[in-house]
Amino acid sequence: MPRVPTFALPLAVALVVQGLNPGVVRAELPPWVYGEQQRRAPVVVRLRVLQAVRAGNEARVRGQVLRVWRQPGTASLKPGQAIGLRYSLPPEHALGWAGPSPLPLPRVGEEFNAWLQPVQGSSDTFAPAAGGRSFGPLMEDSRQP
Repeated sequence: MPRVPTFALPLAVALVVQGLNPGVVRAELPPWVYGEQQRRAPVVVRLRVLQAVRAGNEARVRGQVLRVWRQPGTASLKPGQAIGLRYSLPPEHALGWAGPSPLPLPRVGEEFNAWLQPVQGSSDTFAPAAGGRSFGPLMEDSRQP
């Protein structure tokens, strides 16, 4: 009897579910991918959103650093410091679109842990370092199976 690939059963289930209820099935990267991105992030801080603006397809966020967990030796982030975040917002997709988790525009007053990378040429502007999981819960413990 031929060996069935390990991905065959989940794929079959997804196809059946899709056939029963089109437009509902979504896929995103597995948790371990976001865990790896978080582990590689050079900057990890707790941030409070002071301002969040959508400018076309770009997010411009101003936040106050509440706590610093990780930063490169060349950085000097401190609690109370204001920093900027800039990143692209995802385009609108059709219902049922599959892909990596998008990073939303946060709300003023919101607080979250942030995995970031410095924007070259700026000392106080950063970009998300863990895709759609750059803000929010810790996933660094997730490992590839």
